[in-house]
Amino acid sequence: MTFPDPGHVNGFYLRQFFGMTRWNAGQHDHPLEYVDPRTPEGLDTVAALLIPHLDALGEAQEAALVRTWAYALAEFDDRDLAWFLLGSLPFAPTHPRAFLDDLAARLFPAGLPAHDPHARRVDRPEDSLFDLVPPG
Repeated sequence: MTFPDPGHVNGFYLRQFFGMTRWNAGQHDHPLEYVDPRTPEGLDTVAALLIPHLDALGEAQEAALVRTWAYALAEFDDRDLAWFLLGSLPFAPTHPRAFLDDLAARLFPAGLPAHDPHARRVDRPEDSLFDLVPPG
């Protein structure tokens, strides 16, 4: 699937990316079960688990993820942020915006791009981050 348009964002891309850790509810032997996301060490652990998956994303996939991440931090409310993380982590971040911002600093050392306030928000769960390919 190509981009619906070059400036779209989809909150489900965040959930799909965090889902790459392969954590499942009730799974007590996963490293995320022992993480306190409020600590720098906990954030480092989450980042370490996600970096190999970030590195495996294609150019179009990473562009859509970082565009969505930047837009989400600027435009989504905390309830939306928490909802898109729900079920992909064994913990519900108390402050999802701060959690995502701190984690972004670890995953994207050069920083996230400036968010586009005119991006088209298309939160469709059936659209997969992993199916995106560059247009034409």
